Amino acid sequence: MKRREFLKNAAMISAAGATAAVADDAAKIKDDYKPQGSSLQPEFSVKDGKILMNDGHSVVFSMCHGCVAKCGLRLHVDEKEDRVLRCTGNPYHPLSNVHWASFETSINDALLATTASGEDDRRATVCARGAALPEMIASPIRILSPLKRVGKRGEGKWKKISFEQLIEEVVEGGDLFGEGHVDGLRAIHSDELIDEANPEYGTKRNQLLSFYLYDGRSDIVDRFIKKSFGTVNHYSHGGICGGGFRVGGKIAHNAKGFAHTKPDYENSKFSIYWGTSPANGGNPFQKQAKMVAHARSVNDDFSYAVVDPTLTNAVKFAASDKGRWIGIKPGTDSALAMAIIRWIIENEKYAANYLMQPNLEQAKLAGEIHWCNATHLVITQKGHPDYGKFALAGDEWQVCSQSGKIQSYKINEPAKLYYEGKILLGGEEVEVKSSMQLLKESAHKHSLEEYSKICGVSMDDILWLCENFTKNGRQVSTNVHGGMMHTQAAMSTYAIFCLNTLMGTYGYKGGSINASAGTHGFLKGRYDLESFEGAYKANGLNLSRSGKYYETSSEFKRKVAAGGSGYPAQQPWYPISMPLVNETLTSHAAGYPYKVKALINYMTNVVYGQAGLEAAVLDALKDSKNLPLFIGIDAFMNETNAYADYIVPDGLNLENWALPNSLWGTIAKTSVVRYPAVAAKQDRAADGTVIDVEAFYIAVAKRLGLKGFGKGAFKDKDGKPMDLDTKEQYYAAALANLAFDGAGVKDIDKEDLKLSKISKTMKKLEPFLKDEEKPKVAHVLAKGGRFDDYESAYAGDKTTVKVPAATPAAIYYEPLGGHRHSITGEYMPGTPSLALPVASDGTPLEKCFPKSEWKYLVSSRKSNIQHYYTIVSPKLRAIHPKNFVRIAQDVASEQGIKTGDTVKITTPYGSQTGEAFVTNGVAGGVISLEHGFGHDEFGARTHFVDGEPVFRLEGAEGGLNHNKLGLLDPKREGKFSLNDWLVGTCARQALPAKISKI
Repeated sequence: MKRREFLKNAAMISAAGATAAVADDAAKIKDDYKPQGSSLQPEFSVKDGKILMNDGHSVVFSMCHGCVAKCGLRLHVDEKEDRVLRCTGNPYHPLSNVHWASFETSINDALLATTASGEDDRRATVCARGAALPEMIASPIRILSPLKRVGKRGEGKWKKISFEQLIEEVVEGGDLFGEGHVDGLRAIHSDELIDEANPEYGTKRNQLLSFYLYDGRSDIVDRFIKKSFGTVNHYSHGGICGGGFRVGGKIAHNAKGFAHTKPDYENSKFSIYWGTSPANGGNPFQKQAKMVAHARSVNDDFSYAVVDPTLTNAVKFAASDKGRWIGIKPGTDSALAMAIIRWIIENEKYAANYLMQPNLEQAKLAGEIHWCNATHLVITQKGHPDYGKFALAGDEWQVCSQSGKIQSYKINEPAKLYYEGKILLGGEEVEVKSSMQLLKESAHKHSLEEYSKICGVSMDDILWLCENFTKNGRQVSTNVHGGMMHTQAAMSTYAIFCLNTLMGTYGYKGGSINASAGTHGFLKGRYDLESFEGAYKANGLNLSRSGKYYETSSEFKRKVAAGGSGYPAQQPWYPISMPLVNETLTSHAAGYPYKVKALINYMTNVVYGQAGLEAAVLDALKDSKNLPLFIGIDAFMNETNAYADYIVPDGLNLENWALPNSLWGTIAKTSVVRYPAVAAKQDRAADGTVIDVEAFYIAVAKRLGLKGFGKGAFKDKDGKPMDLDTKEQYYAAALANLAFDGAGVKDIDKEDLKLSKISKTMKKLEPFLKDEEKPKVAHVLAKGGRFDDYESAYAGDKTTVKVPAATPAAIYYEPLGGHRHSITGEYMPGTPSLALPVASDGTPLEKCFPKSEWKYLVSSRKSNIQHYYTIVSPKLRAIHPKNFVRIAQDVASEQGIKTGDTVKITTPYGSQTGEAFVTNGVAGGVISLEHGFGHDEFGARTHFVDGEPVFRLEGAEGGLNHNKLGLLDPKREGKFSLNDWLVGTCARQALPAKISKI
C-alpha cells in the first residue's frame, strides 16, 4: 500500500467515527449551504495524463537558498501579479527526491509524477525554509535603494543615494563622511608592497578584504576580487560554519582541497551521524533526512546512530529499533572515536586487504578501488631533521614487505601493517614506524573505560557502536558536520573519518562516497570565463595566515637570525587551512600581519555568526579610522552590515540568476540553476540596470578600468572577444558552457518549450547566444538545471562517485606530523589522537576556566525550521518564534530550574537570558541552544533612512544568540575569538558556562 493510500484510508476510518457523532448537527445545515475556502488557484490541472497550465499561471524550476544546501524548487508564479505564490520541489533535482526524474523525462511527465498519480519517491519536496521564500521576497523590511550612513558607524542612520554616486565614492574616495580622507578602491589597487620588511605579505591590493556567500552568484564576485582586482583576502563563511570538519576531511583523505565524504544513504547498513542530525541539520538537510527515513522504512538491515549532546528529530521512538541517540559530552568526540579505533585494532576487525596495499596499482590488483598509507614508514627518531616525515629513498616512500625487506612503496605485493625498527636512510640508521603502528600506539594510550569516562558515553553504547560498525563489511560510514566546531574540530574529524579508512569503505555501494558528484562544467567550453588576459594571480599572505607555514615568514627568519628558535609566532598560523573569515577582523584590529583599508561584505554575517566576535572587535568595527571603508551588500540589514558605510541593495533568491556550485550528498552530477521568476524589487540605475551585487562589481570594475569586465572581457571558443557589461552576458555564456559540457543536452522540444514558458526569459539571453546554443540553454533553464540520471551513480557493488585516489587516505598525515605548531614549537600530531579542548598554546580549557567555577558546557545545534536569514518570514516565526534553553535534568536539579523559568547563562566572556526547557534529551552537564535566533538586526532594531523609521519587524528579536556566549582565547595577546588550535576555525561548541534562575 502506498503511503498516500494508507493515510487516506486512516483518515476515512477516523472520519467515519466523527461523522456518527455529529450527524444530528449536520442534519441541521441548510441544503443550500456552500462551504467557502481561501485556497490558491492551482497552477495546473491534470486531464487524461496531460498537464493543463492554468491561464496566467506558470511553473518555474529553480534553485533554493533558504539555507546553503541548494535544493531544487518548483515555483507557482502568478504572472499577472508577478508574484511567487508557492514553493515546492523540483522533480528533476536529486536533493528534492528519493529518486529523481531522468533529465530526458518530459516536463509533463515530471509534473505528473508529483501529483496523486505519482510515486512517493517523486513527490519533490522542500523544507520549511524553502516554502517561506515567497513571503521573504515580499518582506517590508527589504533594502531597495543604495544607502550611505549619515551618523556614526552603527548608529542606524542612513540616506538614500543614487547608484552612480555610490560607485563614484567607493572607487574614488575622499572626505566621504566629514571625518577626514578615505582611500577609495582606486587608491587601494596598488602594486606597492604592504610592508617592505615582510615582502611575503604582498601588495597593497591585499588591503581589500572581501567576504562572500556561495549562493550561485559568487563566480562574478570571484572574478572581480581575485582576478580583476587581485587581492588574496577573499573569504567565504567556512571558518565560522563547518570549516573545522572540512579541514579534518582534507587530512583524513590526504586531499588537496577540503574534501570530505558522505554515506551512500540508500544502501548503507550502518551509519554514524556525528555532529550532524538527519531531519534536524547537516548538509544536505532535506535529502539526508529523506534518505534516512526512506532507509529505515524499507531496509530491514539498516540502522544508525546519532552522536550529539542533544537528542533531535534524527531519532524517533517509532523507529527506535533502527536509530540510537548517543549523548556525548561536548568537545570529547575524539575520545569516542579513539575508543572505536582501539577496539577495531585490538579485535582485528579492520579491512586488512585494503590497508596492506602500499600503492594504487597494487590495490587494484588486490581487488580494491582505493588505497591508504597505513604501511608507509615514518621517521620517529627524536632530533632527526626529518622527524615526523615519511622515510624516503630518493623521492619514494618506504615500506616493509611481508618478507621483512625495506622497499619502495611501489612494490607489487602487500606490505606489513605493523613495523617499528631502524632502517638505512642516506647511509645512516634511522628509527621508523609504520603509520598503522603509530595509530595503534595512539589509540592504546587510554583504555576503553578511560575513553568512556572522558566522553560520557557508556561502555554498552561504545561496544554497540563497535560491533555494528564492523559487522556490515564495506556498507558502513561515518558522517560529520558543524556540530564538531570546537577547539579540536579537525583532529576529532580526522579520527572519525579514520573509521571509514580502517573499514575500507571508500567508493563502495553503501559505504563512503565523495561528498558530491560534482557539477557540469560552466566556466570553459563554448566561452572562456575562467581566464582572461591581464588577470591577476592573487598572491601574498592572507590576513588569516592560512595556507602558509610560519617557518616561511620573515618574522621567523628574523627570530632565528637573532639566535632564537623562531617560536612562538606573534599569532598562530594555520598552514593546512582554507582562508579563515573568523580570523580576519580580529587580525586586522590587532594589525597582524597587517591592516586592511576596505571591506566588502556580500551576504556574510560574521558579527552574528562568529562565536565571541562581538567581544573581540565590535569597538574596532565602529571606529571608521580603524577600518576606513566598509561596503555591505544584502537584501536585508544584517548584524554585520549595520556597521557599514554604504549598503548596496541586492535581489532575493527567486529574483536572481544563479549558477551551479557546491552541492553535498549528490550521487550523480547535479547542476542546479536559477533565473528570475519575478522582477527584482530594487531600484534601478540611471541606465535602467537593476541594482544588485553583479551590477555593483561590473560598474566598479569598469570605472577602475580592470581587466575581465567591459569590452572584450572574455573570448568564445574561436577566440572572438565578448563584452561583459551586464550580468545577462555572463550568465548566457556560462549556461551555454553548461548545456554543451560533455555530450551536451538535447534541444528543447516543443511541448517542454510551451509548458515551461521559458521563451520570455530566453529573450534576455538570446542577444548573447549563438543560434545553436539557444535551444539547449532553454532546455537547461526549463528544467531548473542539468541532472545526470540516478542509474549513473552505481556500477555493481561500487559507486561512480569515487573518493579521489590520486593520493592515499591518511592513517598518518605528514603536513601536520612533520611540522611544528607555530605557537608551541612542538610537532603536531600526525595520526588521530585524543584531542580535548585547549587554548591556542595547548593549555587545556578546563585549566583556563576551572570546572569549579564553570561547571557546565554549552552546545549549539541547527534549527530544523529557522535559518538565521529566514527570521524575516512571518510564517516561520509563527511556527517557531524563539529558541529555548534546553537543560539537562542534572543541571536543572542542581540549580532548581524547571521548564518555563527564565534563566541566565554566563560564560567567561558573555551572557544571555532565555526560557528554560528541562529535558532528558540533553547529555548530562549540558546546556543546549538552537541556532538562528536572538537577532539584533533583520528587523529587530529600527533604523532611519532620510529621517524615516524603517526595517523594524516585531518578533525578529525572539530568543537568544548562542554566539554571544563565545569565548576569547585566554592565551593570545589582544582580543581574538577562540579557535581550533590546529587549523584555526571558530570554536562555538563546548563552551564552559554556568546557569542560574532569574
